[in-house]
Amino acid sequence: MKLAELVNQHYKELSSNDLYIWDYIQANRKECQNLSIIELAQRCHVSKTTILRFAQKLSLKGYSELKVYLSWENRPDDDMVVDEHLIEHVCDTSKYAIDELRERDFTDICEMLYRSGRIFVYGTGALQDSVARELQRMFLYCGEFVYVLSGEKETEMVLPFLKRDDVVILISLRGEGELINEFASQLRLRSIATISMTRLKNNELAHKCTKSIYITTSQVMIGNHILHEAANLYFVLAELLFLRYSQYKQKQDGIR
Repeated sequence: MKLAELVNQHYKELSSNDLYIWDYIQANRKECQNLSIIELAQRCHVSKTTILRFAQKLSLKGYSELKVYLSWENRPDDDMVVDEHLIEHVCDTSKYAIDELRERDFTDICEMLYRSGRIFVYGTGALQDSVARELQRMFLYCGEFVYVLSGEKETEMVLPFLKRDDVVILISLRGEGELINEFASQLRLRSIATISMTRLKNNELAHKCTKSIYITTSQVMIGNHILHEAANLYFVLAELLFLRYSQYKQKQDGIR
């Protein structure tokens, strides 16, 4: 699990000082990798104890483990690779992301879906909508009908009819779109459980949702300075979620 994911997971526990420390670390990752706890505390104008508590709030044992995470993440940047290494980079990132998903415990997500009255899914763009429809297709195999919401109008229409035992899956690349975040806010006001699927970045949508699933994607520069994001792993995530849920449902049904 990466630091950004840990920050998202424990966001509600973080104070303004903690968020300031995180902002400084994000802006100075390579420098912070080599700083002592006292040096980082001086740069953030906080005490050494505050730095230690920040690390512990992220479920880390201490500052040393935080530095290990930074060192690991400060390998050649995952966000942008140019020309000759792009194939190698995309393949390596895909392998790494799949390994992460394989180790991820989906029990909490599966329990939400299993106990739900109905499952809805909404994706904000063409790729996200395709992932939503793939989820709908696969979940039919285990006897679950997933309602796919297409466009802003349908999200507005469905809101009055949602019940507290419904679950809504929200799929977004960056998690910062105005429409999907407004929909997430409305769902939270109605105490509707939500699951976000976004790329692994600190984002607004993940903070608003009940549970969050992250995916590591690759951004590579191709001809004419065009930035391409290899987002096919969203389909891998959808398939693994379906398989995990199928196993969970079979086990629960067998207990009954």
